Amino acid sequence: MRWFFLASISLLAAAGNAAIFESISVSRTIGGVAFNLFILSLAVVWRASYFSANQAKKRLLVFGHATLMLATGVGIFLIGTNLALANSCESVIFGTKPHGLLSQFAIHLQRLGYCRELGFGVVIFGLFMAYPSVRLFIGMTHRSGEPHSAVD
Repeated sequence: MRWFFLASISLLAAAGNAAIFESISVSRTIGGVAFNLFILSLAVVWRASYFSANQAKKRLLVFGHATLMLATGVGIFLIGTNLALANSCESVIFGTKPHGLLSQFAIHLQRLGYCRELGFGVVIFGLFMAYPSVRLFIGMTHRSGEPHSAVD
């Protein structure tokens, strides 16, 4: 089963990167970074689940979760940036007769002319999602550079 998951992750990575980088633009590049962070998080969790012992497994799982949250934050940030720059809520309205809460909220804001503000709110939410992961990665690099004492 473990090799099936690895093959699935590899297939997802290949198909996703082919679709994202069909044409090159700044937003597609940022989306590609977010997508590849997501793939990295899946690979790290896969490695931790099948090939790591206790302490290393815990560290890898924390790293995988932090990478997943960073990918989510970057992706949400990108969606918000597109909303704000386009001043259109179309990318979060799903279907011709939307029934979802997000779609109905976006339609309401579009009627009021507040799509740009919705985009800024989504950007802030994306930054909020990514912030703990960034702090964790910064803390990991600071801790790895510190000399260890004999008491540790």
